[in-house]
Amino acid sequence: MKSSLIVGLILGIAVIVFVIFLNENVSIFINYSGILITLGGTMCAILIFFSYTDIYHALSALGKIIIEKDHSEKEIINSLVEINSDARKNGVNNITNLEAYTNFPFLIKGMTLVADNMDPIFIRDVLLRENRGLTRKHNIAENVFYIAGSLSPMFGMMGTVIGLIAMLNRVQMPEEIPAAMGFALVTTLYGLILAALIFKPISGKIGVRNHRNTRLRLLVLEGILSIQRGDNNLILKERLHGFLD
Repeated sequence: MKSSLIVGLILGIAVIVFVIFLNENVSIFINYSGILITLGGTMCAILIFFSYTDIYHALSALGKIIIEKDHSEKEIINSLVEINSDARKNGVNNITNLEAYTNFPFLIKGMTLVADNMDPIFIRDVLLRENRGLTRKHNIAENVFYIAGSLSPMFGMMGTVIGLIAMLNRVQMPEEIPAAMGFALVTTLYGLILAALIFKPISGKIGVRNHRNTRLRLLVLEGILSIQRGDNNLILKERLHGFLD
């Protein structure tokens, strides 16, 4: 996940910069006031649209995409099988070092509940509630970036309109209008770049990751309850097989 995000951003920026440098006059693509109104206006609108908590969830989700390792279904199933083997040999109450099997927090929490001899119905309720909560938080995060991607072209256009109004009030010579108009249109370009290369793709990335992790947590829940019942590894694998892509 994070590798494709970084590669996509680098390649996207490289393509845009390359196309810009093919132009003889690179300075026409630099408009600091345009950057300010496009990026600053979008951020202000997001503050109006969402709460601080929603924005925190969005930034946290972005950080997790960049920093956290993505878990595969097979990796989680292998961890559950190893934990089950240990539990059947030594008892679920004696599994103390769950981090040795996995660094998936949802799995660790679930197995901790099992080790504390909690009722299966209680465990299912707790984990399902947590799964819904995490999914909801990432849905909000996805929406924050999606709305930002929808608003940034509007502020880019707003910057262009402001630039055109100022230009028409200042320009005394008609032959200067095309060049000044091109400079004003750069703000629209900034809005399109923010939407098409940054905000909307990040929103989609968060959504895809959220969908995968929601399924992974349901897989973990099924595996934990199977371990608590004392199922052997063959039955455990069969129960979890349906979650594989």
